[in-house]
Amino acid sequence: MTNIRTVLAVNMKARRKDLNISQATLAEKIGTSPNYISKIEAEKQFPSVQMIENLANALECDSVDLFSIKKMKNDSLDSIQETLRNEIDDLVREKFKLIKEL
Repeated sequence: MTNIRTVLAVNMKARRKDLNISQATLAEKIGTSPNYISKIEAEKQFPSVQMIENLANALECDSVDLFSIKKMKNDSLDSIQETLRNEIDDLVREKFKLIKEL
C-alpha cells in the first residue's frame, strides 16, 4: 500500500516538472512560501483541502489527479519503492539496535 503523502508529493513534483515551473513559482501562484512547497514534496507537510485545490489549479490539473497512482510515472513508482525499501531498512536497523540494548 502506498502512503497518500508519497503519492501527493510524487504527483505534485512530476506535474510541476511537466509544466517546467520551480517550487518558488508554484508557491507564488498560490500565495505561499517555497519552503512550504518543499515540505509537501518532501512529505513533511500535508496541505489543507483548500491548499490542495489551490495546488491543483496552479498545476492545471484536477485535485483528484494529485492523488492518483495511475497518474504516476514509472520512474516515480520506482522512487516510491526505493523510499519504502529505505524506510524498511531503517526500521530493521532500529529494531536490531533496540534488541542489542536489551
